[in-house]
Amino acid sequence: MILSMLCLNRSLKKIFAKGVQKIIMEILQSATTKLNNKIELYGEDKQDNNVLVIGVFHGDEPQGKYLIEKYIYSPSPAFQASSPQRGEGKRFLHTHNYTNFANSVAKELRKNSTDAERILWSILKNGQFFGLHFKRQQPIGNYIADFACMKKKIIIELDGSQHDETKSIEYDRKRTQCLNSLGFQVIRIWNNDIFNNLNGVYEHLFNILKKDKNIKQKFLRPLGERMSVGQERGYIQHNKLLFLPCLNPDGMQNNTRTNSNGVDLNRNYPTKNWGQDTSAAGNNPADYFGGKSAGSEIETKFVLDIIEKYKPKLILALHAPYKVVNYDGPAEKFAKSISKIIGYPVEASIGYPTPGSFGTYCGVERNIPTITLELDEEIPIAQLEQPVFEIFDYLSDC
Repeated sequence: MILSMLCLNRSLKKIFAKGVQKIIMEILQSATTKLNNKIELYGEDKQDNNVLVIGVFHGDEPQGKYLIEKYIYSPSPAFQASSPQRGEGKRFLHTHNYTNFANSVAKELRKNSTDAERILWSILKNGQFFGLHFKRQQPIGNYIADFACMKKKIIIELDGSQHDETKSIEYDRKRTQCLNSLGFQVIRIWNNDIFNNLNGVYEHLFNILKKDKNIKQKFLRPLGERMSVGQERGYIQHNKLLFLPCLNPDGMQNNTRTNSNGVDLNRNYPTKNWGQDTSAAGNNPADYFGGKSAGSEIETKFVLDIIEKYKPKLILALHAPYKVVNYDGPAEKFAKSISKIIGYPVEASIGYPTPGSFGTYCGVERNIPTITLELDEEIPIAQLEQPVFEIFDYLSDC
């Protein structure tokens, strides 16, 4: 596949729209390489609860850059409607025959949750909310409910600012009427209240549900008794994804594994085993040159500074072509979850020595869970979008 076809010929902007969700990102740090190319880190300027995702280490493996940029830039599917305000995108279906494709649509909606939906889901999931088991984007009749407890027939819907418009009010009235006719209680919440008055939302739901005779009263706890401290603050602890689409732009420009100094950026980290023999890794030892000294390269220093400043709790690096989920450090459970999404086997070792590697530096020596996802380079890149995007979503929620 031609390299230029894998890369998006547009620069990343400060604000990206993924579906209807507004992901507010800034260029947090940047550096200029030997060939005057830019390396840039994107994300929210928060220094806690970060997950770092790195695209291209090796210039002849451009898949990571493509997938990160495509994830950020993914346009809204035809059945979604976006909102001008962050987190106020309320997705709805137009006049299609919903039942024919409701399940596939629901899956897409779950992948592209709005900020408000993510916050509320952090409270509803795993039965921690009144002991009720909710599902996200649940097909019911001709509609897809934001959150539904099927056993108790309770639906919670989130509304953005556009739901205050005449047409939307009428649509919501008919929708609620239809769901009521199917035996569901529908509770509507404004997105702004999720962002600005989450405790008030909880009290509102508590006051409604405590009247429901179908709900065991032992599950209903007033505000302040509802969760442990960790659960109560769960909505704040949503992981922040930091994206570094391309660590090796010089290598991509030259279509080489190494950077412009001939250094393999995945052998240049200051590990205890840096500089050891790498000849077992391939037919051309020069492709695995670890540099004149550990941490010598601009690109390596850039990543080392990021790790020191943002202290990621989890790291994902995208490589090719071995079709495995490799891990270093305490990352086995994350590797297994990612394996289930993409269908690659989990491997604790790549099968040959990797002195000075990023995984050794972060995972083995610093105990940061580090995943190296080796992608399949023999299939069209578009076939990787769905599983890799799902992995990104998983990382933001795990």
